[in-house]
Amino acid sequence: MRRRTTKARNKTVTRGHSQPTRGQATMFDKSKKATGEAAQSPAPVQPAAPKASPGGGQTTTIGPSIRLNGELTGDEDLLIQGQVEGNIHLKEHNLTVGEQGRIKANAYARTITVRGELIGDLTGAEKVTITASGRVRGNIIAPKVILEEGASFKGSIDMDAKAEAPTLQAAPKSKSA
Repeated sequence: MRRRTTKARNKTVTRGHSQPTRGQATMFDKSKKATGEAAQSPAPVQPAAPKASPGGGQTTTIGPSIRLNGELTGDEDLLIQGQVEGNIHLKEHNLTVGEQGRIKANAYARTITVRGELIGDLTGAEKVTITASGRVRGNIIAPKVILEEGASFKGSIDMDAKAEAPTLQAAPKSKSA
């Protein structure tokens, strides 16, 4: 087998008659069919989902076209993409206000994550998180509070080690013109 080595613009190029052995891939192998054998790009990163609840991990979603007024209680996780006015009480479960969610309510849950807009007081038994896209106007009581860079928050924070469920009060009144 005869090899010839040449230098081309700072690269060493080796030419010869060697062929890859069976099962060996080459960089420019044109004989492969595009049947999905090529490396796929990694899946896009999704935001971390809230921790699963003790009740089986079922999550109810209030869609973007839904509007609710009044008392909202439940025994499962809740994702709100719509509009809610009143009070929200999820004692042992997670509350997530989605990016499209618009809430005027006092809320109590095991963990609360705000990606949308919430006006009212929040009490989290474990944690309250306001993400970069989240906007909160109200007071927060929780042993752990996370405000991501870019989050909007106006109110006070009480990092009480044992956040108790508040006595349900009327939600903040909306200012109508």
